[in-house]
Amino acid sequence: MRPSTVFIYGLGITLLAFLSRDFTSLLILSVINGSIGLYLGLRRGLKFFILLFFIGLIGVFINALLFANYGEPIIIFDGFVLREMFISSFILVALRLFSILGAALIFTSLVNTREFIRSLEAELYLPKDIAFATSIGIRMLNILSRDSEEIRHIRVMRGKSRYPLTPSSFLSYLRPLLSLSIERARWIGIAAEMRGFGRRKRSVRKGRLDRLDMILIILFLIQIIIIVAISLGLT
Repeated sequence: MRPSTVFIYGLGITLLAFLSRDFTSLLILSVINGSIGLYLGLRRGLKFFILLFFIGLIGVFINALLFANYGEPIIIFDGFVLREMFISSFILVALRLFSILGAALIFTSLVNTREFIRSLEAELYLPKDIAFATSIGIRMLNILSRDSEEIRHIRVMRGKSRYPLTPSSFLSYLRPLLSLSIERARWIGIAAEMRGFGRRKRSVRKGRLDRLDMILIILFLIQIIIIVAISLGLT
């Protein structure tokens, strides 16, 4: 499957999730993409990424509880009242985020990073500067993760908490991480120019869509048609 096809699919699903406002549309997006994404993500060993999503739902729950808990009471438990707008807001945001998670897992599971970087310039016709910056950003994720782990280890050795819990400790954690990233970015730019990056011509690659590409495109179009039909029916 071409990386550009999967990228466009993931981007399209993300846009549909942001544009959809009703429960039925978001439910369809989350069921289709969330189930496929979870299946592929678990097979690729992305359990930690999936776990972070469900931990993040706790923040969504607290946010909805603080700012959207009004309307008719729905659940009353030991003096604790959950109202209509809280439940609807939490469900809609959770479904929207679950749809985006599914699209991200589909993209991460099906696309090789190196092939995706090549497709940005060769298939999506992005300027080489943007393609290069995107590729460096993707490759830097693993390095940032390693640097972050080393900083946490140093904090423990100095008798501090492993994770920053206060504003001052967060700054002491963030400063070395940003310093290392800026220094690497500067030397990566110097190395690229020394290798003649500024004179390199953009590569272009053309090819036919594979059967799997067509299946993914058809799946995307089906979801657009269903959501548009639901929207027209609701209005």
